[in-house]
Amino acid sequence: MRLRRTGVVPSDARVRHYDELDEETQVAVRELAGRPQTAPEADDLDDGDVVKFTDYYEVRAR
Repeated sequence: MRLRRTGVVPSDARVRHYDELDEETQVAVRELAGRPQTAPEADDLDDGDVVKFTDYYEVRAR
């Protein structure tokens, strides 16, 4: 998965707050936020979900 910073949250997107994610997924979000890297898919995030971390980040499947 990749994270892409987004300023617009689609009305049909599932928004997940960082604190709601399991520890493994939180680590991945911290590592991917703002960086052009990929990580294995997380069980609790799907393509198109938005994570509220330091900004809003859209989850994209690889």
